[in-house]
Amino acid sequence: MRLVSLDSLEVGTPLAQDIFATGHGDIPLLRRGVSITERYKKALNASGISTVWIEDELGEGIMPQTAVTDDTRRKASEAVGVALSEAKSALQSGKGLSDNAISDLSDVASIVTDEVMNLPDAALHLADMMGADQYLLQHVIDVTALGVVLARKTFLEHGWVDFTGRRRFDAIEGRLSKIALGLLLHDIGKLSIPAEILNKPGKLDDAEWDVMRKHPVIGCDMLGEDISFLVKAVVRHHHERIDGKGYPDNLAGDKIHQFARIASVADVYDAVTSERAYKTAAPPHIGVEVIERGIGTAFDPEVCAVFAKVVVPFPPGYSVDLADGRVGVVLDVDLDTPYRPHVRILNDDGSYEEIQHAELAGHAASEERRTAA
Repeated sequence: MRLVSLDSLEVGTPLAQDIFATGHGDIPLLRRGVSITERYKKALNASGISTVWIEDELGEGIMPQTAVTDDTRRKASEAVGVALSEAKSALQSGKGLSDNAISDLSDVASIVTDEVMNLPDAALHLADMMGADQYLLQHVIDVTALGVVLARKTFLEHGWVDFTGRRRFDAIEGRLSKIALGLLLHDIGKLSIPAEILNKPGKLDDAEWDVMRKHPVIGCDMLGEDISFLVKAVVRHHHERIDGKGYPDNLAGDKIHQFARIASVADVYDAVTSERAYKTAAPPHIGVEVIERGIGTAFDPEVCAVFAKVVVPFPPGYSVDLADGRVGVVLDVDLDTPYRPHVRILNDDGSYEEIQHAELAGHAASEERRTAA
Protein backbone atom coordinates (compact mmCIF):
# COMPACT_ATOMS: atom_id res chain seq x y z
CA MET A 1 0.00 0.00 0.00
CA ARG A 2 1.03 3.62 -0.33
CA LEU A 3 -0.15 7.00 0.90
CA VAL A 4 -1.52 9.55 -1.55
CA SER A 5 -3.09 12.96 -1.17
CA LEU A 6 -6.79 13.38 -1.84
CA ASP A 7 -5.92 15.75 -4.68
CA SER A 8 -3.89 13.09 -6.50
CA LEU A 9 -6.28 10.22 -5.72
CA GLU A 10 -7.58 8.78 -8.98
CA VAL A 11 -11.15 7.61 -9.41
CA GLY A 12 -11.33 3.81 -9.47
CA THR A 13 -8.41 3.29 -7.06
CA PRO A 14 -9.14 0.76 -4.26
CA LEU A 15 -8.62 1.79 -0.63
CA ALA A 16 -6.07 -0.15 1.43
CA GLN A 17 -7.59 0.73 4.82
CA ASP A 18 -11.01 1.31 6.34
CA ILE A 19 -11.50 5.04 6.86
CA PHE A 20 -13.17 6.20 10.06
CA ALA A 21 -14.38 9.63 11.08
CA THR A 22 -13.34 10.50 14.62
CA GLY A 23 -16.12 10.11 17.14
CA HIS A 24 -18.26 7.76 15.03
CA GLY A 25 -17.46 4.48 16.76
CA ASP A 26 -16.97 1.36 14.67
CA ILE A 27 -18.81 2.51 11.53
CA PRO A 28 -16.35 3.40 8.77
CA LEU A 29 -16.94 6.12 6.22
CA LEU A 30 -15.48 3.81 3.58
CA ARG A 31 -14.42 0.19 3.71
CA ARG A 32 -11.10 -1.27 2.65
CA GLY A 33 -11.25 -2.40 -0.99
CA VAL A 34 -13.86 0.15 -2.03
CA SER A 35 -13.04 1.86 -5.32
CA ILE A 36 -12.93 5.64 -5.12
CA THR A 37 -15.57 7.72 -6.89
CA GLU A 38 -15.87 11.51 -7.18
CA ARG A 39 -18.69 11.40 -4.62
CA TYR A 40 -16.46 9.52 -2.17
CA LYS A 41 -13.65 12.06 -2.68
CA LYS A 42 -16.04 14.88 -1.81
CA ALA A 43 -17.22 13.01 1.30
CA LEU A 44 -13.63 12.45 2.45
CA ASN A 45 -12.77 16.09 1.89
CA ALA A 46 -15.85 17.18 3.85
CA SER A 47 -14.71 14.94 6.73
CA GLY A 48 -11.32 16.67 6.90
CA ILE A 49 -9.38 13.75 5.42
CA SER A 50 -6.52 14.88 3.18
CA THR A 51 -4.59 11.62 2.59
CA VAL A 52 -5.58 7.98 2.15
CA TRP A 53 -3.82 4.64 1.80
CA ILE A 54 -4.39 2.91 -1.52
CA GLU A 55 -3.59 -0.43 -3.12
CA ASP A 56 -1.81 -0.40 -6.47
CA GLU A 57 1.20 -1.98 -8.16
CA LEU A 58 3.57 0.79 -7.11
CA GLY A 59 2.75 0.21 -3.43
CA GLU A 60 2.53 -3.59 -3.61
CA GLY A 61 4.00 -5.37 -0.59
CA ILE A 62 4.45 -2.24 1.52
CA MET A 63 3.01 -2.64 5.02
CA PRO A 64 3.88 0.22 7.41
CA GLN A 65 4.44 -0.68 11.07
CA THR A 66 1.99 1.13 13.33
CA ALA A 67 2.19 1.61 17.09
CA VAL A 68 -1.34 0.50 17.91
CA THR A 69 -4.12 -1.29 16.05
CA ASP A 70 -7.06 0.49 14.45
CA ASP A 71 -9.34 -1.12 17.04
CA THR A 72 -7.31 0.36 19.90
CA ARG A 73 -7.31 3.75 18.20
CA ARG A 74 -11.10 3.65 17.99
CA LYS A 75 -11.40 2.65 21.66
CA ALA A 76 -9.03 5.45 22.59
CA SER A 77 -11.00 7.88 20.44
CA GLU A 78 -14.22 7.03 22.23
CA ALA A 79 -12.72 7.19 25.74
CA VAL A 80 -10.87 10.44 25.09
CA GLY A 81 -13.94 11.92 23.40
CA VAL A 82 -16.04 11.21 26.50
CA ALA A 83 -13.34 12.65 28.76
CA LEU A 84 -13.06 15.83 26.68
CA SER A 85 -16.83 16.26 26.71
CA GLU A 86 -16.91 15.80 30.47
CA ALA A 87 -13.99 18.18 30.87
CA LYS A 88 -15.93 20.96 29.14
CA SER A 89 -18.69 20.59 31.71
CA ALA A 90 -16.15 20.33 34.53
CA LEU A 91 -14.56 23.63 33.52
CA GLN A 92 -17.93 25.36 33.71
CA SER A 93 -18.79 23.88 37.10
CA GLY A 94 -15.30 24.13 38.59
CA LYS A 95 -15.08 20.38 39.14
CA GLY A 96 -12.41 17.90 38.10
CA LEU A 97 -12.73 14.81 35.94
CA SER A 98 -14.80 12.00 37.40
CA ASP A 99 -13.33 8.74 38.64
CA ASN A 100 -15.18 6.93 35.84
CA ALA A 101 -13.54 9.05 33.13
CA ILE A 102 -10.10 8.52 34.65
CA SER A 103 -10.78 4.79 34.97
CA ASP A 104 -11.79 4.51 31.29
CA LEU A 105 -8.69 6.42 30.20
CA SER A 106 -6.52 4.23 32.45
CA ASP A 107 -7.94 1.16 30.71
CA VAL A 108 -7.02 2.63 27.33
CA ALA A 109 -3.54 3.49 28.64
CA SER A 110 -3.08 -0.15 29.67
CA ILE A 111 -4.19 -1.41 26.25
CA VAL A 112 -1.81 0.96 24.45
CA THR A 113 1.01 -0.10 26.78
CA ASP A 114 0.35 -3.79 26.14
CA GLU A 115 0.47 -3.30 22.38
CA VAL A 116 3.62 -1.17 22.44
CA MET A 117 5.39 -3.69 24.70
CA ASN A 118 4.82 -6.32 22.00
CA LEU A 119 6.05 -4.21 19.09
CA PRO A 120 9.07 -5.36 17.09
CA ASP A 121 12.08 -3.10 17.49
CA ALA A 122 11.67 -1.27 14.20
CA ALA A 123 11.04 2.21 12.90
CA LEU A 124 7.38 3.08 12.91
CA HIS A 125 5.01 4.86 10.63
CA LEU A 126 2.81 6.79 13.05
CA ALA A 127 0.62 8.79 10.70
CA ASP A 128 -3.14 8.79 11.13
CA MET A 129 -4.67 5.68 9.55
CA MET A 130 -8.24 6.71 10.34
CA GLY A 131 -8.72 10.33 9.39
CA ALA A 132 -9.93 13.00 11.80
CA ASP A 133 -12.53 15.72 12.08
CA GLN A 134 -11.49 16.98 15.52
CA TYR A 135 -7.84 17.97 15.85
CA LEU A 136 -7.55 17.92 19.65
CA LEU A 137 -9.04 14.44 19.94
CA GLN A 138 -6.85 12.91 17.24
CA HIS A 139 -3.76 14.81 18.41
CA VAL A 140 -4.12 13.31 21.89
CA ILE A 141 -4.30 9.78 20.50
CA ASP A 142 -1.37 10.23 18.10
CA VAL A 143 0.82 11.83 20.77
CA THR A 144 0.00 9.00 23.16
CA ALA A 145 0.98 6.35 20.60
CA LEU A 146 4.28 8.04 19.75
CA GLY A 147 5.05 9.02 23.35
CA VAL A 148 4.63 5.50 24.68
CA VAL A 149 6.82 4.10 21.90
CA LEU A 150 9.51 6.68 22.72
CA ALA A 151 9.20 5.95 26.44
CA ARG A 152 9.51 2.19 25.96
CA LYS A 153 12.71 2.49 23.93
CA THR A 154 14.11 5.17 26.25
CA PHE A 155 13.48 3.02 29.32
CA LEU A 156 14.95 -0.08 27.68
CA GLU A 157 18.11 1.73 26.56
CA HIS A 158 18.62 4.27 29.35
CA GLY A 159 16.27 3.26 32.15
CA TRP A 160 13.62 5.36 33.87
CA VAL A 161 14.53 7.84 36.58
CA ASP A 162 13.05 7.28 40.05
CA PHE A 163 12.46 9.96 42.70
CA THR A 164 16.04 9.62 43.97
CA GLY A 165 17.46 10.26 40.49
CA ARG A 166 18.58 6.64 40.07
CA ARG A 167 18.25 4.93 36.68
CA ARG A 168 16.20 1.76 36.86
CA PHE A 169 15.35 -0.91 34.32
CA ASP A 170 12.65 -2.81 36.22
CA ALA A 171 8.85 -2.32 36.24
CA ILE A 172 8.93 -0.70 32.81
CA GLU A 173 5.36 -1.65 31.92
CA GLY A 174 4.00 0.13 34.99
CA ARG A 175 5.92 3.28 34.08
CA LEU A 176 4.55 3.10 30.54
CA SER A 177 0.97 2.94 31.81
CA LYS A 178 1.58 6.10 33.83
CA ILE A 179 3.07 8.06 30.95
CA ALA A 180 0.30 6.79 28.64
CA LEU A 181 -2.36 8.18 30.97
CA GLY A 182 -0.48 11.47 31.20
CA LEU A 183 -0.29 11.68 27.42
CA LEU A 184 -4.01 10.95 27.04
CA LEU A 185 -4.68 13.86 29.41
CA HIS A 186 -1.84 16.18 28.36
CA ASP A 187 -3.91 18.75 26.46
CA ILE A 188 -7.14 18.62 28.43
CA GLY A 189 -6.53 22.16 29.64
CA LYS A 190 -6.81 23.43 26.06
CA LEU A 191 -10.56 23.12 26.40
CA SER A 192 -10.33 26.34 28.43
CA ILE A 193 -8.70 28.24 25.56
CA PRO A 194 -11.03 30.29 23.31
CA ALA A 195 -11.30 28.83 19.81
CA GLU A 196 -10.20 32.11 18.22
CA ILE A 197 -6.86 31.76 20.04
CA LEU A 198 -6.48 28.00 19.66
CA ASN A 199 -7.13 28.11 15.90
CA LYS A 200 -5.63 31.51 15.09
CA PRO A 201 -3.84 31.29 11.71
CA GLY A 202 -1.27 33.96 12.53
CA LYS A 203 1.17 34.58 15.35
CA LEU A 204 -0.33 34.98 18.81
CA ASP A 205 0.09 38.39 20.43
CA ASP A 206 1.40 38.75 23.99
CA ALA A 207 -2.05 38.72 25.57
CA GLU A 208 -3.08 35.62 23.61
CA TRP A 209 0.14 33.85 24.58
CA ASP A 210 -0.57 34.60 28.22
CA VAL A 211 -3.90 32.78 27.82
CA MET A 212 -2.36 29.87 25.90
CA ARG A 213 0.37 29.33 28.48
CA LYS A 214 -2.23 28.70 31.17
CA HIS A 215 -3.58 25.46 29.69
CA PRO A 216 -1.01 23.06 31.27
CA VAL A 217 -1.76 24.42 34.75
CA ILE A 218 -5.52 24.35 34.17
CA GLY A 219 -5.29 20.77 32.90
CA CYS A 220 -3.22 19.68 35.89
CA ASP A 221 -5.63 21.36 38.30
CA MET A 222 -8.48 19.32 36.82
CA LEU A 223 -6.86 16.11 38.03
CA GLY A 224 -7.72 14.85 41.49
CA GLU A 225 -5.35 14.34 44.41
CA ASP A 226 -5.33 10.58 43.79
CA ILE A 227 -3.76 10.97 40.34
CA SER A 228 -0.06 10.03 40.25
CA PHE A 229 2.46 12.88 40.17
CA LEU A 230 3.96 11.10 37.14
CA VAL A 231 0.74 11.71 35.21
CA LYS A 232 0.59 15.31 36.41
CA ALA A 233 4.22 15.91 35.37
CA VAL A 234 3.27 15.15 31.77
CA VAL A 235 0.17 17.35 31.84
CA ARG A 236 1.86 20.34 33.50
CA HIS A 237 5.33 20.27 31.97
CA HIS A 238 5.09 18.98 28.38
CA HIS A 239 5.75 22.54 27.11
CA GLU A 240 8.91 23.06 29.16
CA ARG A 241 12.21 23.32 27.26
CA ILE A 242 15.65 22.00 28.12
CA ASP A 243 17.05 25.56 27.92
CA GLY A 244 14.51 26.86 30.46
CA LYS A 245 12.56 28.96 27.95
CA GLY A 246 9.37 26.88 28.06
CA TYR A 247 6.23 27.25 30.14
CA PRO A 248 4.50 27.33 32.61
CA ASP A 249 7.32 27.02 35.17
CA ASN A 250 10.48 27.80 33.12
CA LEU A 251 12.11 24.55 34.22
CA ALA A 252 15.39 23.52 32.61
CA GLY A 253 17.40 20.34 32.06
CA ASP A 254 16.86 17.57 34.57
CA LYS A 255 14.46 19.75 36.53
CA ILE A 256 11.93 18.72 33.89
CA HIS A 257 10.67 15.23 34.64
CA GLN A 258 11.83 12.55 32.21
CA PHE A 259 8.19 11.78 31.30
CA ALA A 260 7.57 15.42 30.34
CA ARG A 261 10.77 15.53 28.26
CA ILE A 262 9.51 12.52 26.30
CA ALA A 263 6.04 14.04 25.95
CA SER A 264 7.51 17.29 24.61
CA VAL A 265 9.13 15.57 21.63
CA ALA A 266 6.00 13.57 20.80
CA ASP A 267 3.76 16.63 21.16
CA VAL A 268 5.81 18.89 18.88
CA TYR A 269 6.35 16.25 16.19
CA ASP A 270 2.64 15.51 15.99
CA ALA A 271 1.69 19.20 16.00
CA VAL A 272 3.98 19.84 13.04
CA THR A 273 2.77 16.83 11.03
CA SER A 274 -0.95 17.27 11.76
CA GLU A 275 -3.47 19.23 9.74
CA ARG A 276 -5.16 22.17 11.44
CA ALA A 277 -7.90 24.59 10.45
CA TYR A 278 -5.19 27.15 9.70
CA LYS A 279 -2.44 24.96 8.20
CA THR A 280 -1.83 21.85 6.17
CA ALA A 281 0.02 18.89 7.66
CA ALA A 282 3.78 18.98 7.15
CA PRO A 283 5.31 15.73 5.83
CA PRO A 284 7.21 13.51 8.28
CA HIS A 285 10.65 14.73 7.18
CA ILE A 286 9.75 18.29 8.19
CA GLY A 287 8.64 17.07 11.62
CA VAL A 288 11.90 15.14 12.00
CA GLU A 289 13.93 18.21 11.03
CA VAL A 290 12.09 20.35 13.61
CA ILE A 291 13.05 17.87 16.33
CA GLU A 292 16.66 17.68 15.09
CA ARG A 293 17.02 21.48 15.14
CA GLY A 294 15.77 21.58 18.74
CA ILE A 295 18.25 19.07 20.19
CA GLY A 296 19.80 20.47 23.35
CA THR A 297 17.71 23.65 23.35
CA ALA A 298 14.06 22.65 23.19
CA PHE A 299 14.48 18.89 23.55
CA ASP A 300 16.42 16.36 25.61
CA PRO A 301 19.29 14.93 23.48
CA GLU A 302 18.76 11.48 24.99
CA VAL A 303 15.10 11.42 23.95
CA CYS A 304 15.98 12.82 20.52
CA ALA A 305 18.52 10.03 19.97
CA VAL A 306 15.76 7.51 20.67
CA PHE A 307 13.34 9.45 18.45
CA ALA A 308 15.79 9.11 15.53
CA LYS A 309 15.59 5.31 15.90
CA VAL A 310 11.79 5.29 16.01
CA VAL A 311 10.55 7.92 13.55
CA VAL A 312 12.08 8.14 10.09
CA PRO A 313 11.82 11.17 7.78
CA PHE A 314 10.49 9.11 4.89
CA PRO A 315 8.30 6.22 6.12
CA PRO A 316 7.40 3.23 3.94
CA GLY A 317 4.52 4.04 1.62
CA TYR A 318 5.36 7.72 1.19
CA SER A 319 6.07 9.26 -2.21
CA VAL A 320 9.46 10.93 -2.69
CA ASP A 321 11.17 13.00 -5.39
CA LEU A 322 14.54 11.65 -6.48
CA ALA A 323 17.50 13.88 -7.26
CA ASP A 324 17.33 12.80 -10.93
CA GLY A 325 13.75 14.07 -11.25
CA ARG A 326 11.95 10.74 -10.99
CA VAL A 327 9.24 9.99 -8.42
CA GLY A 328 9.24 6.90 -6.23
CA VAL A 329 7.56 5.32 -3.24
CA VAL A 330 9.54 4.34 -0.13
CA LEU A 331 9.83 0.59 0.46
CA ASP A 332 12.15 0.52 3.46
CA VAL A 333 14.58 2.68 5.42
CA ASP A 334 18.03 1.98 6.84
CA LEU A 335 18.27 3.83 10.15
CA ASP A 336 21.96 4.54 9.45
CA THR A 337 20.99 6.45 6.28
CA PRO A 338 17.40 7.64 6.83
CA TYR A 339 17.63 10.31 4.12
CA ARG A 340 18.52 7.68 1.50
CA PRO A 341 15.61 5.23 1.59
CA HIS A 342 15.04 2.13 -0.49
CA VAL A 343 12.50 3.18 -3.15
CA ARG A 344 10.48 1.76 -6.01
CA ILE A 345 9.93 3.85 -9.13
CA LEU A 346 7.69 3.52 -12.18
CA ASN A 347 9.62 4.04 -15.41
CA ASP A 348 8.16 5.66 -18.51
CA ASP A 349 7.96 2.27 -20.24
CA GLY A 350 5.74 0.91 -17.46
CA SER A 351 8.44 -1.17 -15.78
CA TYR A 352 9.31 -0.94 -12.08
CA GLU A 353 12.77 -0.38 -10.66
CA GLU A 354 14.01 -0.59 -7.08
CA ILE A 355 16.86 1.59 -5.84
CA GLN A 356 18.79 1.09 -2.61
CA HIS A 357 19.90 4.25 -0.78
CA ALA A 358 18.25 6.52 -3.32
CA GLU A 359 19.44 10.13 -3.46
CA LEU A 360 16.47 12.40 -2.82
CA ALA A 361 15.95 15.89 -4.16
CA GLY A 362 16.60 18.76 -1.76
CA HIS A 363 17.69 16.78 1.31
CA ALA A 364 21.50 16.93 1.20
CA ALA A 365 21.62 19.48 4.04
CA SER A 366 19.37 17.35 6.23
CA GLU A 367 21.54 14.31 5.60
CA GLU A 368 24.69 16.26 6.48
CA ARG A 369 23.12 17.58 9.69
CA ARG A 370 22.07 14.06 10.75
CA THR A 371 25.56 12.71 9.96
CA ALA A 372 27.28 15.50 11.89
CA ALA A 373 25.06 14.91 14.92
